[in-house]
Amino acid sequence: MRQRGRFAGYSIYASKDGNISKNCLCYKNGSQLPFLNVTEACVKSGRYIIIYNERLDAVTYPSGYELETVFMELCEVIVYGMTFGDLSV
Repeated sequence: MRQRGRFAGYSIYASKDGNISKNCLCYKNGSQLPFLNVTEACVKSGRYIIIYNERLDAVTYPSGYELETVFMELCEVIVYGMTFGDLSV
């Protein structure tokens, strides 16, 4: 349960330049604790995948969220994609 509490509240973004303020949100975990084995499909274009887990002061989080020593342990991230160059025939 503690691992799920550390993972809770994560977001996945696709970004063309690695800047989190200029990105496309692919997924945002809601108020329930996520499963530890997660598959999320994101059909967005970008060069970078950003996984962000936010904990802010003065915010009340749902029961089960780990608020101290919060870190994520990712075992595997798989990105499938295609790069198209000049398609003129």
